[in-house]
Amino acid sequence: MACLQSIVVASLVAIAAAGETKYPEVVPGPGLPSLAQLGLTSAQLYQMGTPKSFGTFSAQWSGCGPVEDAYTNVNDAIACFHYLDSLGDQDCFVRGGAAISQFCKAGDAQITGQSVGPDVSVPCREAGQAALWVIDHCTRPDQSVAGFQNPSTTTGMVVDVANIRY
Repeated sequence: MACLQSIVVASLVAIAAAGETKYPEVVPGPGLPSLAQLGLTSAQLYQMGTPKSFGTFSAQWSGCGPVEDAYTNVNDAIACFHYLDSLGDQDCFVRGGAAISQFCKAGDAQITGQSVGPDVSVPCREAGQAALWVIDHCTRPDQSVAGFQNPSTTTGMVVDVANIRY
């Protein structure tokens, strides 16, 4: 009887687990707070859905692509947007000299910042808003996205949304 109960319990656990949605892990960039420190999970960031658009941005450093290999899943990029947005005024920093800093990765997507001149930082929320411009303007019908945009308060940084292998 105990063996039968164990089989039934194991079957119910397997059925319940099969119904759960698995989300890729959202990984903060070096030096940024962990999801646990923010009281968030990867699943929560994915479940927040498509965000509303923000204001206008500079046309100086903006565009889509630039090549096929740069494109990544838009839902992974949106999860990273939600992470950056949750950081609010926390600094997203990039060293000068065209250095690149990874702010977030999720699944095959990453959001990075690249300096255009000396060291530069912006509130992570603004870096996220630049990424959201890319999501709004560069998402293709197949739900892939890639592109770049300045944060609204500086032309000293370009925020890039791309595949982690790009």
